[in-house]
Amino acid sequence: MTLSSDITGPATGPLPALPATFAASVDAVHAIGEHVLCAVRHAAVGRVGLRPTVDGVATPPYGESLRSVGVEGDELVDRSEGDGHAGDRRARITTVRAAAEFFGVAPGIPGALWTPVTEPDLDAPINVDPAAIAVLAQWYAFIDAALGALHEHAGRHATLLDPLTLWPEGFDLATTGASVNYGGSPGDQFVTTPYLYVGPVDRPFPPTPAGDPFWNEPFGASLRYDDITSFDQAVAFFTRGFDLTAAARAASAASAPDAPDKAGGRA
Repeated sequence: MTLSSDITGPATGPLPALPATFAASVDAVHAIGEHVLCAVRHAAVGRVGLRPTVDGVATPPYGESLRSVGVEGDELVDRSEGDGHAGDRRARITTVRAAAEFFGVAPGIPGALWTPVTEPDLDAPINVDPAAIAVLAQWYAFIDAALGALHEHAGRHATLLDPLTLWPEGFDLATTGASVNYGGSPGDQFVTTPYLYVGPVDRPFPPTPAGDPFWNEPFGASLRYDDITSFDQAVAFFTRGFDLTAAARAASAASAPDAPDKAGGRA
């Protein structure tokens, strides 16, 4: 169940080792996503969310021409897929400023909507390793599939989760439901390597059995890339976070002064 992108192919297999170029390449593409790609989309439709693709990241298609702009490997891609508009323009990634010029937008955070996470030198040369971006795309596909399983689990418990979005500021692929964030990151200021997370908005975090280290981060819970041994483990991490927070909400509702009794429960 792919929810956020046009990713195809296996998404649930073993995760590859991270190449030495991973962090630097992701940082470079993150800067382009935060300062260029989302600026193009915001100028067109007033939205900033991105999505992962088979080879990198891009905006969702928009407008009559179904235009999308993105990064594939070490290339910038300006693609149109609408009737009478189909075609690609491509250019090698060189600098953030050159990327903005290629897509026809001024670089920067659109509408100053958030404080920049990346602060690139717009004219500094960028080196992106296509092999590293291929691993990034595989990681996003893995997150996408695991969160797809979470959507199904939540649906069985009458909880609606938001569609997945690749957020340009954090570069995390995420969803939200019942005041809890679920997602995966390629690494950020909180955890420097890729990781999955469950982040409840409310504090304190739901209780766990004594000695259970599930809530292992200031923001909630993480499962780090090097500790992931299987796809099932990733799904179990998300569903455990869901079940813990759902149980806490149910307990809070049951103890509320106006909670209905068992005989007169809500329809």
